[in-house]
Amino acid sequence: MTRYLPFLPAGPPKESKGHFARMSTVISTGPKLDPEAQSLWHEVATASDEVAAIVDRIPGLTVTGVETRNELERAAALLKAVAGILQRTERREGARYATVNRSILGPDPVP
Repeated sequence: MTRYLPFLPAGPPKESKGHFARMSTVISTGPKLDPEAQSLWHEVATASDEVAAIVDRIPGLTVTGVETRNELERAAALLKAVAGILQRTERREGARYATVNRSILGPDPVP
């Protein structure tokens, strides 16, 4: 025996107890935080400050000797490589930051 429920006419939608956002509502989540990347950035910044302080303590006008020259050549090559790596990071992260934090004055001038 099959039972059929009576067909009820459609009524107004029932009020929901919770507050729901519409499907078309855009919600900005903001930039995602990466604690590990931020910690590494801090390490790089600290190391950079240390290198700058060491270079400042070397009397540049009076450096002499083969050993010093070789060390400075190696340091210059390493620092150029580091600068290349950080320039790629700067371009990628700078572009990401620019899309999130726009100035009312317009885009920054390109050097």
